[in-house]
Amino acid sequence: MDTQKSTMTFYDIASGPPVVHPCAPNPWKARYALNYSKTSYRTEWVPLADVAATRTRLGVPAVRKHADGTDFLTLPILHDPSSPTSSSSTTQQQHQEKGTFVGDSFDIALHLHNKQSSSPDDGGEGVAHPPLFPLNSLALHRAFNAHVDALFSESGGVQLVMSYIPFDPATAEATKAKMARRVGVSRWEDLEVPPGSEQRKSMLAAFEAALGSGLAT
Repeated sequence: MDTQKSTMTFYDIASGPPVVHPCAPNPWKARYALNYSKTSYRTEWVPLADVAATRTRLGVPAVRKHADGTDFLTLPILHDPSSPTSSSSTTQQQHQEKGTFVGDSFDIALHLHNKQSSSPDDGGEGVAHPPLFPLNSLALHRAFNAHVDALFSESGGVQLVMSYIPFDPATAEATKAKMARRVGVSRWEDLEVPPGSEQRKSMLAAFEAALGSGLAT
């Protein structure tokens, strides 16, 4: 098998310069799955300002919405050139490239898990491929993922990280303005919760309580 043609491509949001590194939580979830499963992949770094255009170019449908009802075109996306095109709403085949595109962090983990389940041996590569989901635990992991995702979206988790987004200085103001419009506020500053502020302490306490309460029920 041609290793280069079988290597997956992982599209991740690039942090601002000078050092590019993973910074977004949902891509990190997928990256953990890739690393844990010992999958051969390369990273395609996408500047924050180019994320929506990249997802559109790849033809991968959005899996969530902005507050104003428009598509939230974000990352991660995984391109698996060795898999046939899936009919899932979160996957799409690009005209110029063969294979499957998966556009959701949990679905990426599920894709890797299913791929390993159908190929239990190591392909002669001498690399063990541990299962991502223990036997009969998929429904539990799916529910947990949906619960935590909802908490971050609805209980202030997203707003708490706004002050720490590593923007590219060259595009920071335009990106902040666009994000503020999508959320429905007039200024980026209305989204920020200053570190050390009483507002932040109160929001953190409420978020931690919501997280703990939800996991206990």
